Formats: sequence, structure tokens, C-alpha cells
Amino acid sequence: MATILVIVIHCAPWPSQASSSAASLYSGLSLISRVSVPLFVVLSGLLLAYGHRQEAAKGAFWGRRLRRTLLPRLFWAGIYFALTVQFQGMSPAPSASWGWWTGGAGHLFFLILVPQLYVLYMIWPKGRRSSVVALGVAVVVQVGLQLARVVLPIHGGLGQILFLDYGFEEAPFWVAYFGLGVVLGLHPGWLDLGGRLRWLAIPASIGAVILLFAGLPGRIATNWGPWVQGTGGFLRPSLLAVAGLVLFDLWAVAPLLMERGSAPVRRVVVGLSRQSLGIYIIHPMFALGAGPLLEIAPRPLSLQEPLPCSLLPFSILVVGSAAFGWGLTRLLTRSKVTAWTVGESAQGRPGAQPPRVLSQGALGT
Repeated sequence: MATILVIVIHCAPWPSQASSSAASLYSGLSLISRVSVPLFVVLSGLLLAYGHRQEAAKGAFWGRRLRRTLLPRLFWAGIYFALTVQFQGMSPAPSASWGWWTGGAGHLFFLILVPQLYVLYMIWPKGRRSSVVALGVAVVVQVGLQLARVVLPIHGGLGQILFLDYGFEEAPFWVAYFGLGVVLGLHPGWLDLGGRLRWLAIPASIGAVILLFAGLPGRIATNWGPWVQGTGGFLRPSLLAVAGLVLFDLWAVAPLLMERGSAPVRRVVVGLSRQSLGIYIIHPMFALGAGPLLEIAPRPLSLQEPLPCSLLPFSILVVGSAAFGWGLTRLLTRSKVTAWTVGESAQGRPGAQPPRVLSQGALGT
């Protein structure tokens, strides 16, 4: 789900230009899809805490995880720089493109964020009570920083750099998501304790989504507008409640859906989970190429069609991006020469027994 929501964010800008109603619909889809990267951070913490207990040396810990983050970023940043210059008109001159590089090279900012979370994990308390206390502190820190970011009169200087310009790349703005995952990974049975409250989860999630769209901090904010759009949209304070509740919803519903789903559906879910890092990295290549083509395509495939007709080409763009990312990731992981570019080791031809999704199914873990 988180993988698909990331793709929705990157595909939404094209059809949103057709009309004011399209802009409202697709900007709304983009906003609710902002729960995607927070969910990836939660899952990274959960799987890291759950799986690290089975790892011995610190060298193996750091080697495996830096190979899944920094090495792929070094490779793909250059490719996306060229694509951004070609398809989005950015000047390649350093004076014009330095902000793109320092801003994480587009969506690759996540691969800068995750290593910071590894460091945080090494000092995170692992005891039953101490880990919960640390989570409480993390919630206060994250929400406090996110509120300060939009409420305080920050204009220029170091404050703007740390809070407004590059906050989305900094671990303190994500620490509660990661801490929630770590606590659940250390104590995986705790989610099951809320089984009696499952009937409240979906209504509570709807309420959290309404709160997200209400944008309450915007009523007292001095920095809103562009600072809560784009990557800044991931730092809305109310998104924490949405992410936590959606995680609980998925935890409650996903096993039932997997049991009752057909074998092809289960294979798709496992594949998307297993290779989520590669899909995350690669999928914008398809959107950058196919998006402009679908804008000028004839009816009914044009993204500039009025609603609801644009939903068809938009769905094609989303599904095509996911399929392209998945297919190219699978191709790259067949060889040791290229597997490292998507943070993987060579897996051989399709049909080989895949590793367990639980231990390797989230970005950067």
C-alpha cells in the first residue's frame, strides 16, 4: 500500500492541471497519500528492531544497510539529475541545480534519511518500559518540531535552512514514526492486544484524515502554503495520527485479505513488498516519460480529460509506473553486477525461493 501511495503522489500532478475540480481531487489524493513515507519509516523501524536481534556483528549491520541506501543513491542521483534536466527543464548549471542536489535529489531524499535512523536505532532503549518512554519523548519532539516549523516566524538564516528548507531530510522530524516501529518490532505482540478495538480503527482513521484535510495548524501558521506541499507535506503534524491508525488498520485487515485473496494477488503483494526499495527508486522514470505522452494522447487516454474521464489514464500511469519499477528491479537483481543499484544481492531467475518478506520487505531494512 505504501509503495502504491508513493506512486500516486508522483503521478498526481499531470491530471491536476486539467481543471479546478481535477486540481482539488488529485491534490486531495496526493495529500492523503502523504501517509506513504511515514508508513515506510514505521515499517523500517519495526523490521529493523525485529530482524536485528538475529544479526550478530555491527559490521554486518552497517554493511548491509548502507548498501541498501547510500550506494543506490550515489548511482541513481546522477540518472535522475539527467532526467530532471531533460523532462522538467531544470538547468544543469550548478548555480541553478544546487538546490536539487542538497534537497535530496528528488524522491531519493529517503535514502539520506534512513542512515540517520540507523544511528538513532543504535542508541534507542531496548527495554520494555524504557522503549515506550523513548517513544513518548519522540512524539513530543517530532510534533513539537513540526508545529514550530509552521507556527514560528522563521524567515531566513539557519532557522529556515534547518526547519523549512531541509527539515524533511532530518531524522528529528521523523523520530516518532521510527520510534513507533521500533517499539512494535521489539514487542511484536502488542498490536494484537488491540484486537478488541479493531471496530474503532476505521472510524478513527476517517476522523484523522478529516483532521489532516482541515489543516488546523494553518490557522495559526506563519509558514504554510508551499512549506506543507511537496516533500514538506510529509511533515504535517496531524499526519502522525493518520499513519498510526492506518498501520493498525492494515495490521488487522491484511492477514484476512491475504488468506482470502487468490494466488496471483498474493504473489503481487509479496513482490511489491519484497522489492519496494527498487520500485520506490525506479518508478518515476516511467512517470516522467509517460506523463507528458498521456497529456497529449487522444481521448479517452488523455490526462487532460475532464473528470471522471481522467481517472482512466491516471490509473494507467500509476499501474504502469508500478509495473515498470517492479519489472526493472527484478531484472537488475538477476545479476551481481547490477543488483547493488537497487540495494539487493543477486536473486537468480524467477522461480527461486524468495527471502522472507518480514525480514526484508521495507525500504532500507
